[in-house]
Amino acid sequence: MPVSINSFEAGAFHPDYGNRRVAGTLTLDGGMATFTSDEGLFAFPLTDLQINLGGASDRLVFFEHANFPKVSVFTTDQRVLEHPAFAQNSTLARARARIRRRQFVARCVTVGILALIVGTVAGVWLAKDPMVKALASQVPAEWEVKLGDTAFQQVSVRHKLITDAAVQKQLEQLAQPLLAVVPQDRYPFKLHIIEDASLNAFALPGGNVAIHSGLLLTADSPEEVLGVLGHELSHVTKQHGLRGIVQSLGLYAVVTTFFGDVSGLAAILVNNAPFLLTQKFSRDFEREADEQGFRYLEAAKLDPRGMISFFEKMRREEEKLREKLPGGDMLDTLDFLSTHPTTPERMARLEQLLAKSPRKDGFTKVDLDFKAFQKALRAKLSQSESGQRPEKKKTKPAE
Repeated sequence: MPVSINSFEAGAFHPDYGNRRVAGTLTLDGGMATFTSDEGLFAFPLTDLQINLGGASDRLVFFEHANFPKVSVFTTDQRVLEHPAFAQNSTLARARARIRRRQFVARCVTVGILALIVGTVAGVWLAKDPMVKALASQVPAEWEVKLGDTAFQQVSVRHKLITDAAVQKQLEQLAQPLLAVVPQDRYPFKLHIIEDASLNAFALPGGNVAIHSGLLLTADSPEEVLGVLGHELSHVTKQHGLRGIVQSLGLYAVVTTFFGDVSGLAAILVNNAPFLLTQKFSRDFEREADEQGFRYLEAAKLDPRGMISFFEKMRREEEKLREKLPGGDMLDTLDFLSTHPTTPERMARLEQLLAKSPRKDGFTKVDLDFKAFQKALRAKLSQSESGQRPEKKKTKPAE
C-alpha cells in the first residue's frame, strides 16, 4: 500500500492478531496515530502517547498508549520523529527530546568505547618495540650464545673459514682497540674470516662476527674495516638478531610472553636459528647500529670516517654493478648492501655525528701494518686455491 508524507511503514501487536506481528502503515494525522493493515485498522490519540526506542541498537521507535495496554506499534523509520505532530504536541515534543538525549548519549558511549579500543590497540602496538627490547634483555646470555653458535655451525658447513693462526692474530690485533671499549660482560666476541669474495660481514647473537675476505681485501684502510666491525658489534650488543626473532612472533605472542614467562622463548629461539642467516635488519636497527658503532669508534679514539668512507665505497660499487649487470650473478657481491642498505639519509646522519663529535681530530693510529695483513690474507687465499684439485671421475668397474 502507498506511503504518504504522513505515513511510515510499521508493524504492530494487537490482541485481535493473537501473538502475530502484523505489517502495515502508521499514519500521524488529525491528532491520532492510526495503524492500517490488511487485518484492519486501529487508532489512538496523540495525547499521552508514549514513545520509546527498542530493538537491536535502538533501531525501532515504539508507540504505545495507557488506554490500550496490550497494543504496540513500531517502525524502523526514525524520520517519524521529525513529523510536524511532534512540534505541535507538547507531550510528543518532550518524548522526542528525551529520545534525542538517549541517542546522543548512546553515540557518545559508542564513540568512547571505540576510542578506548583504538587507543588500547594503538598503545599496545606502540609499546611493542619497548616490550621486545625488554624481553630480549631478559633472555639468559647462555641462550643467546647457543642460538648464535647453532646458526654459525650452519655457516661453517656452507662456507670455508680462514683459520690460519697468523692471519687470525692480525685480525684480532686490528680489532683489539675497538673490542676494548665494547661491553663484553654478557658474552665474549669471536671474530671469523670467511673465504668469500663478496663484500659482506654479519653478526649473530652471542658474539659471533664474521667478515668476508673480499671485504677485508677491498678496504683501503684499517679504519674502514673497523667501521664495519663497529657496526656489526653494535648489532650484537643491541641484540638486533634476537629482537628480530621476537618481533617476528607477532604482537599477541610478544604481549603474552612479556606478561607471562620468558622461558617459553627457549624452544622458539632454537627453532629460529636458521632465520638469523637470512635475516635483514630494519632501517631502525641499522640506524641504531650505525650510531652505536660510531660511539664505539669514538670511545676507542678510532677515526669514524672509515665507516662513512666504506659505506660510500659500497654505494658507488652498487651503482656500477647494477649498471653492468642488473640481475646477474655478480649481484652476490652486493650482499652487504642488501642487508645493510647505505641510504644517503644514514650517511648524512653519520656526517652529522662526526660534525658534533668532540673528538673531530686526534684519533689514534691503528697499530697494524694493514697492507701486510692484506698480503698475508691474499697469500693464504692463494694457497687455498692452489690446494684444490679437481675430483677424478669415478670409472665404472668392468663387468
